[in-house]
Amino acid sequence: MLRTKTDEKNPAHWFAMAAERLRGADVLWTHEGLTGLGIEALHEAAERYLKGYLIARGWSLKKTHDLEALIKDGLSYDPAFGQFVTMAGELTEDFIAQHYPGEEMIDTGQNYEELRAQVGQMIELIQGSLPQFFPTLPASS
Repeated sequence: MLRTKTDEKNPAHWFAMAAERLRGADVLWTHEGLTGLGIEALHEAAERYLKGYLIARGWSLKKTHDLEALIKDGLSYDPAFGQFVTMAGELTEDFIAQHYPGEEMIDTGQNYEELRAQVGQMIELIQGSLPQFFPTLPASS
């Protein structure tokens, strides 16, 4: 957890917060399986990684939870984000369904493992594009 004043214009802060949420989603998945909180954590991780990427590219922050809209904004910087449009739409739908009472939840999270894998691929794309914001660990001997 960041123990400092954060800056919404600093991509590194977005990425640090995203990584924490991703770790939380993974811990929940490992220990409890599919949960609403796990879906929310995965969604928030993806959202923060995308916002960090976009801010690093000069984008002005939009306060939205719509991953599909964020992916579409990312397409203006890198067409490789196109492969994540479907994932973004489904994960946003799952997030909304579990976040607000009154939504249909029968199929919520049914593709969680695939969504998690695609979020991982998206993170790799972002890290490869912006390595200066992701410190490398020293090689072990």
